[in-house]
Amino acid sequence: MTSMAYNSAAGLAGMLKEGTRHFSQEDDPTNSSVVLRNISACLELSRMLSTSLGPQGRCKLVVNHLEKIMVTSDCAAILKEVEVEHPAAKLLASACRKQEEECGDNTNFVLAFAGELLWQTAQLIAKMTWQPAPEILAGYRRALDLCESKFFPTLVCDSVNNFTQKDQLLQLLRPVLASKQYGSEGVLAPLVVEACLRVMKNGRVSVESVRTVKIPGASVSQSVLLDGYAAKSGVETVVTSVEKAKIAVFASGFEASSTEAKGTVLMKTADDLKNYNKSEEAKMEEIVRSIVESGVKIVVTGGNLSDMALHFLDRHQVMCLRIGSKWELRRLCQAVGATALVRLGPPTPDEMGYCDSARVQEMGGKPVTIFTNAESKLATIVLRASTTSVLNDLERAVDDGVQAVAQAAKDGRFVYGGGAVEMALSVALQQEAEKVPGLEQYALAAFGKALEVIPRTLAENAGWDSTRVLADLQSSHASVTEGTICDVGVDIDRLGDDQGSGTTSMKEKAIYDLLNTKMSALRQAVDATVTILKVDQIIMSKPSGGPKM
Repeated sequence: MTSMAYNSAAGLAGMLKEGTRHFSQEDDPTNSSVVLRNISACLELSRMLSTSLGPQGRCKLVVNHLEKIMVTSDCAAILKEVEVEHPAAKLLASACRKQEEECGDNTNFVLAFAGELLWQTAQLIAKMTWQPAPEILAGYRRALDLCESKFFPTLVCDSVNNFTQKDQLLQLLRPVLASKQYGSEGVLAPLVVEACLRVMKNGRVSVESVRTVKIPGASVSQSVLLDGYAAKSGVETVVTSVEKAKIAVFASGFEASSTEAKGTVLMKTADDLKNYNKSEEAKMEEIVRSIVESGVKIVVTGGNLSDMALHFLDRHQVMCLRIGSKWELRRLCQAVGATALVRLGPPTPDEMGYCDSARVQEMGGKPVTIFTNAESKLATIVLRASTTSVLNDLERAVDDGVQAVAQAAKDGRFVYGGGAVEMALSVALQQEAEKVPGLEQYALAAFGKALEVIPRTLAENAGWDSTRVLADLQSSHASVTEGTICDVGVDIDRLGDDQGSGTTSMKEKAIYDLLNTKMSALRQAVDATVTILKVDQIIMSKPSGGPKM
């Protein structure tokens, strides 16, 4: 009977668990194949965020599941808050997140180019078979190899030769910061460059060594760089300023220890109560005195601070600060060279930290405790702006700038920005496609055509006629002689309705992109596209839990 019951369930629906959904080509072999469905979903995601590309990109107002409002044009930040359901679109979003983690910049390039390449593939599918032939996928791989090995090396226009020269780093950072916060790059770029130079060690920049503190109020021009650490809280004691001080950091609370199990103390007289309190006071005073005798002038605790401990710290003129976040406590230890202790007692000389000065300063109507250390391995950029949304966007721009410097330390070669390098690759690939026989020539031509999405989108976001701008760019790059580099790109600074042609020299504007970041973005986009195009069936398990509210 059991075997008959199992055999009665025929087909895939009988094999999989009840509630599983399955989509394949056989469902509708004429029109809506799984490949086209995946392409359609990815196109919607790509076109939604294409208007945020470049310095003139529009912002998106996102309300996440916690009803937190975010206004930004940063592609990776938007994808983190938007809950994407379609599995193919999730692959594209994960490629953008990986680009953000590795390079920090060009996340919107990944999404825009992958979406355009998928659309070009859909045009080829309409002319050929229902699914991408292996020649098309091989053609995309060949186009990527040509870009990395043949075309990109010929498009290098400059490089960072000496990281002690701030001019070269400023030349690198201004376009990166302008793509996130257009108009503020003149203020942010010098701060990021100085911060990276201070934490640079053996020619390498640790991204974690540059942190930001956001304080609402004032303007972006009042942002400053600090040698050390800044805590967004005041001190607990009456001492608010200390010079050349040793620091003890406690990860636990600064209070009398209590037993885990509940206990009962029987007191028969008032003297018993007095003696009980005196013994606790004597023990706490002994701990504070031993810490002071070790030379410590500043105590930082990551837990509770009892009134009794605060009393004795004030008596011995010790500055005390309470930091609730363990991540902030770890950054403070990095800045002052201290070790967070889990025991309450005097630290050893190796466990102590040191700072040249510690003071409480008012910023934006709130007290901020600043630890300054000339030999600090941490730099803090205090960002000022009028609203929280602008502050969050500034923080993301600074993070991308630090990532760009870290990438430049590995490979400091530059290519022209503003869509110039994409148009140069597009022209070169379409010329190369004419020499390739077979179906691969269509893939190479489609790859080159897809690269035009970057200058076209930049022109549209800047308010230019994209058709005329693309025609001017194509003629400029196609007419360049062999051995020279064309620096013509999209002019994002539109002065009037009919002024200018929409194109300008990127060399004169000093707009550059890192070669390493651009190649990484191109690689991420192609890998995600090829992965999506290889899918011919989607099998979705039954969702866990009950029905949605």
